[in-house]
Amino acid sequence: MPEPHDHDLGQEVAQAPTPDVASEDSFAAMMERFDEAAALLGLSPDAYAILRQPDRIFKFAIPLPTKEGSIKVHHGYRVRHNLSLGPCLGGLRLEKEMNREKLSALAAWTTWKCAALNVPFGGAMGGVDFDPTDAEPGDVEHIVRRYTAGVMDLIGPEKDIIAPDLHCNEQAMAWILDTYSMHVRHTENAVVVGKPFGLGGTHLRDSAAGLGVRILMEKRLEEMGHEGPASVVVQGAGFIGSQVMRELVKADHIIVGCGDLGGAVSNPHGLDVEALLAHREETGTVNGFEEGDRLDSDALLGLECDVLIPSATSGQITSRNAASIRAKLIVEAAHSPTTPKGESILQEMGVPIVPDLLGNSGAVIIAYFEWIQDRMGYQWTPAIISSRLKRMVLDAYRKARKRAGEHKVSLRLATCMLGVERVAYFDRIRGIYA
Repeated sequence: MPEPHDHDLGQEVAQAPTPDVASEDSFAAMMERFDEAAALLGLSPDAYAILRQPDRIFKFAIPLPTKEGSIKVHHGYRVRHNLSLGPCLGGLRLEKEMNREKLSALAAWTTWKCAALNVPFGGAMGGVDFDPTDAEPGDVEHIVRRYTAGVMDLIGPEKDIIAPDLHCNEQAMAWILDTYSMHVRHTENAVVVGKPFGLGGTHLRDSAAGLGVRILMEKRLEEMGHEGPASVVVQGAGFIGSQVMRELVKADHIIVGCGDLGGAVSNPHGLDVEALLAHREETGTVNGFEEGDRLDSDALLGLECDVLIPSATSGQITSRNAASIRAKLIVEAAHSPTTPKGESILQEMGVPIVPDLLGNSGAVIIAYFEWIQDRMGYQWTPAIISSRLKRMVLDAYRKARKRAGEHKVSLRLATCMLGVERVAYFDRIRGIYA
């Protein structure tokens, strides 16, 4: 039983996208791992039936005037998976190909992640079938504000808190804050997280995810008997990838490879991370960085290194490339970067994985901290935030490692079990309202 007390909107952002529904997709993987966790926990049929589906799925129309004077109708979605432990937390993503299966998968995954971390939130996820990459800024603002107005009855500091996701940055979060506040006739900072610092944002928002990755990486390497700086390959150089690289070089680790959609570069002596990120800011890709050797993106994952950190999109390590990986450890900073088939191959190779439920935990914890500070009307110092984040990350990791040992299962399944068990337990304690 769980312990009862325990600017440019096209940039990559804290939450990575889930893949299209296919043979190795995130929705199927989530349901498969939930089924495994439920079976190992002996979950009752009633609890299983409740937790296997979202609490609510909402779809609505968002009309957008075009330059030609016509109206194009987009669709907004909000999926709430479970509210047993507290209000929901979930991102807003803007993506041309939008479907409820993808949103439902990420909402459920957020439920288990929050529960495993002892964060009092349920999981949610929302989106609009709109591609902002080449859109006019005014159109993007229109979509974000109309989305906010469309889910006014669902969101709120005690109901559902919106966070940044694909193609949504702190500017989009500021628009959400303003739109919601105009409707309720007072400024309500706690309805959205990932905001600019002066509008209720928090210290360390731009480094918390990277800090969480570094804490877990160093802990697992220590358990593996590794001493000294680690050589690291980071896939992704956006919001998460840049955080990870900066945090690691601050701790004297060496980034020997990095890649994004445009290409990849490597340097066995270590890449100059700030110069690399400056190059990417100027050109839009790490490709062409003169202080590194050019690589094909596919070759990046096969670089020899101590640690591989996927920090980009989902479904990157699959049955097609897992056998070529030469890292001693994988720490997942993106959502679902390793497919079940890819993970099976890595397990046979003896490569340990710190799963996304833990690896990406810094993003969830900093969102929780921002929500707390907004409700208090008081700012914590960076030192306090860093200390509390480290404590929560390591506490969840130790519990997951213990559960993995008890059941002889992977760390991913053990973490999922912690989340499912906690939600199911408190669902039973609360009972069914009838």
